[in-house]
Amino acid sequence: MPPLRYDALTPASDPIPPVLDQTSLLIAIGFSATALMLTLVITWLGARADRYLLSWGLGLGFVAPGSMLYGWFEAYDPAVQCIAFALLLAGFAFIYIGCTQFSSGRTPWRSALVAWGLACAMMSALFAVGLSGVGTIVMNIAASGFFLAAGREHWLARTNTPLAMLAKSALYGSTAVTFALCAVVLFAGGQWVLTERPHNWAEDLNSIALLASLAAAGAVTMALHQFRITEAHRHLAMTDALTGLLNRRALFSLAGDAPVAPATAVIMLDLDDFKAINDRFGHAIGDEVLVRFAAILSRALGPKDVAARLGGEEFCLLVHATSAAAVHALADGIRLEFAGTDPLPGDFGPPTVSAGIAIASPRPETFDALLRAADELLYRAKDAGRNRVHGPELRLAA
Repeated sequence: MPPLRYDALTPASDPIPPVLDQTSLLIAIGFSATALMLTLVITWLGARADRYLLSWGLGLGFVAPGSMLYGWFEAYDPAVQCIAFALLLAGFAFIYIGCTQFSSGRTPWRSALVAWGLACAMMSALFAVGLSGVGTIVMNIAASGFFLAAGREHWLARTNTPLAMLAKSALYGSTAVTFALCAVVLFAGGQWVLTERPHNWAEDLNSIALLASLAAAGAVTMALHQFRITEAHRHLAMTDALTGLLNRRALFSLAGDAPVAPATAVIMLDLDDFKAINDRFGHAIGDEVLVRFAAILSRALGPKDVAARLGGEEFCLLVHATSAAAVHALADGIRLEFAGTDPLPGDFGPPTVSAGIAIASPRPETFDALLRAADELLYRAKDAGRNRVHGPELRLAA
C-alpha cells in the first residue's frame, strides 16, 4: 500500500478573494459620500450664509448615486455607465463650485455648467455610437479637470489657513492624477470599446484615492468651517458694530503693553457738540454722523495704520513711522473733510471734530501713555474753541 500523501487528504481550497474589490470600493464611496452629504447639509441649515456647505453637500449628493450605480451592476450596460458618469461629473462640478465659493466668494455656475454639459454631450455621443471606451476616457479627463480646478482654488487661497488649504489642494490634486491615469491606461491599451467595467491598477488606485479624498476632505472641510466661525466671532468681538472700525478692546489688544516704535503717532478725535446733535436731531442722525466720520478715517489712513472707535463720539488713530508735520497734516485733512460734509438740518451747520496728537519719542513709551498725552491735547483743542488740531509742536486751527 503506497504511503498516504498529506495533500491528498486536504480538500482543495478556492482562491481567496481580495478583501476589497472595486465593487466594494465603489459602494463604500457611495455610503461615505452620503454620510458626508448629510453632515454638510445639516451644518448648512444652521449657517445659511455659508453657501459652500450646500454646494459641497449637493456635490456629494450626486457622487453617492453615481458611484453606486457604476459599481452595483456586474453586467456591463453602456447606458447605465453613461448615466453614472453624468451623475459623478455633476457631483465633481458642485465640489468645484463649493471650493470656489469657500476660497474667493465667487459662484462659477456658468463655467461649471458649461464644462459639465460639454463633457456629458461628448460622452453621450460616444456611448451612442458604441465607443464606450472613448466615452470613459472623456469622463476621466473631465473628472481630472474638475478636481484640478478645485485644488487650484484652495492653493490660491492658502494664505489664511495654509496647512488645511494645502492639504485639501493636495487631496484634490492627487485624485485628479488618478483620474488622468485611468484615461491614460485605457488610451495606451487601445480600449476604444468596452464590454465590461475597466479592471486595472489605475481604476483600483482611483477608487482608493477617491474614497480617501472624500473622507479626508470632508474632515478638513468641517475643520475649516469651524475655523471660519471662530474667526467670525472674533471679528465681531473686536469690531464696532455701527462704524465697522476696531473697537476699544481690539485697539488695546493690538497695541499691547510693549513700548511703541519711535515716530509712532496717536491721534485722539472727538466729535464736537455730539450730545447736542443727538438731543436735537435724534440718535438716527447721530449714528449717520458717526458712520460718515468713520468712512473719512478709513479713506485717510495708510495700509498699516489703525482706526478705532473708543466709544460714543471718541475715535483713535494709530499712525506708524510718521513725522510731526505729516501727522498734523493728516489730522487737519480729516478735520477739513469732515467739516466740508453736508450740513445738519436747520441752522446747525456741518459737524466738526477736534483732535489731539502725541508722537512717540526715541525713549521707550507705551501706547497707554501716548493715548493719555493725546487725550490731554484733545481737550486743549476743545477748550481753545473746537474744530481744531493740537499737537506737541504745531497748532493748526480753523
